[in-house]
Amino acid sequence: MRLINEIVPGRSLGGIALQISIDAVIENLRNHHAIKISEGTVSIDDGLITIGYDESRSIYSVMCNSGFEGRYEGKLWAGMTVREVLNNSTTQVAWGGAVVVDGIEGIGLPLPDGFDDFERLTDHLPLDHVFEHLSVFIPG
Repeated sequence: MRLINEIVPGRSLGGIALQISIDAVIENLRNHHAIKISEGTVSIDDGLITIGYDESRSIYSVMCNSGFEGRYEGKLWAGMTVREVLNNSTTQVAWGGAVVVDGIEGIGLPLPDGFDDFERLTDHLPLDHVFEHLSVFIPG
């Protein structure tokens, strides 16, 4: 298995699907990528992609950093600024610690610690704030 630049909200990121066994992903990637395993997370290629898994070893989130080249429909990517979020979306809401745009479930830009709610995205974050990560997760 090799990583791809595809992002599918609520389903997969980089070709890594949600709700499958982390063990299968590790086995498939270990020959082509640097893997670091911690309790509850697996980091691929120095954090390019970070996978969260639960006690049953099922993947519940896949997150990429700004080095990941994939974009979702040209409107969401890791490394975008607050200004770019506002320019590329109509609505922004805080959900589960992330900015979710235009009601697209299962994908978001993780908020900095302590910023889990806002009325307007610019209430607490400047226009040049960079969202270093993008996360795909199981919609709630």
